[in-house]
Amino acid sequence: MEKRLSDRQVRAVAAADDVRHSYFVFADGRLWRTGAGTEQAEVVAEMPNVREAGEGTGDGRIEDRELEIRLYVHGPWVCVTERFGVNAALVDTTTGAVRELRREDYHSDVSSYSIGFLERDGQTLLLAQTAWNRLDVFDAWTGANLTEREVFNRDTGRSDERGFRVFESQNYIDYFHSLLHVSPDSRRFLSNGWAWSPVDFVNVFSTEAFLSGYEETGVSVSTAFGYNWDRPCAFIGDRTFVLALDEQGDGTDPYRQLAFFDIPETPSDELLEPNSLVDCEVFPRNQDGEVKGELHYDAESGCLVALTSDNGSSLVSLTGEIVSRMPDLNLASPPAHGDFGSSYSGSGGWSYAPKHRLFYRWVTGVGIEERLLPATV
Repeated sequence: MEKRLSDRQVRAVAAADDVRHSYFVFADGRLWRTGAGTEQAEVVAEMPNVREAGEGTGDGRIEDRELEIRLYVHGPWVCVTERFGVNAALVDTTTGAVRELRREDYHSDVSSYSIGFLERDGQTLLLAQTAWNRLDVFDAWTGANLTEREVFNRDTGRSDERGFRVFESQNYIDYFHSLLHVSPDSRRFLSNGWAWSPVDFVNVFSTEAFLSGYEETGVSVSTAFGYNWDRPCAFIGDRTFVLALDEQGDGTDPYRQLAFFDIPETPSDELLEPNSLVDCEVFPRNQDGEVKGELHYDAESGCLVALTSDNGSSLVSLTGEIVSRMPDLNLASPPAHGDFGSSYSGSGGWSYAPKHRLFYRWVTGVGIEERLLPATV
């Protein structure tokens, strides 16, 4: 039975990737399905484990604060997450079946809940964070964990010749996973995370290598980063991705905003260097020289789609040229890492659906509003 969402707070919206003009929204602890230009929606599933306010996680900074809710869509599957919380739920939208998920709490209030979908040998797999430094791969249909293993880093009680304590570890890395990006062919993915002290850096993984060797198979990206994980990033091919870089140093060196990387066919222990750096000013820099926003790749035009919270959206060539500007299509303002647990999923902010080449947002009293990606000559 359809109901109107006009009197409900819509917390998150995501486009269905299999049907144009069809959308999933999260409101009142439920996942709903709706169409463009209407507030009528039908309930897909209830998710009592997904909270809308912080409770008992982190070090208390997000207690009772509104949590950002994020939706990840892949065919019939929708994964609903508390971005800076510990709970998530995987929904089979064809049956309404819900599988509850959870990650261990350690600085979850500043690290995004890591979620991605993979296609492998005819199976849909869910890549999900289960601890701050651990991802697991699950069969979406059965829930079977394909990467079950022991992870530890423990004090042996012994000291080395210099008097330092000796630890033994297995399948352990000192790295906080955050937002994930999956290659079009599902053979590679990257984690846009950070490590102490803290400093952000990107780890790149081969799916096949990860299934047997886990986190230790990752290759780190070699470029100057700072305190800005979850930076704009997008795959532009099965082995190529682009990152938006912050301005570094005293400004005497030339600043190039876009860095392009090619992932080698065979994983290596060496740092992954950029194969090209491109001048571009599509992302404004804040007072710390950091860039914020989202990047997507539009295969039809061969351009990047960049969304910012205060400079609108733009269509950008791979050489850094601004092909088209959409100054009124602002991304909802993303939280800085000092804005622990804050939400930017309210109305007014735009998102982008690459498969449909559409911008969209929820507007109370209207429903889903859509805008087409501008045509290119």
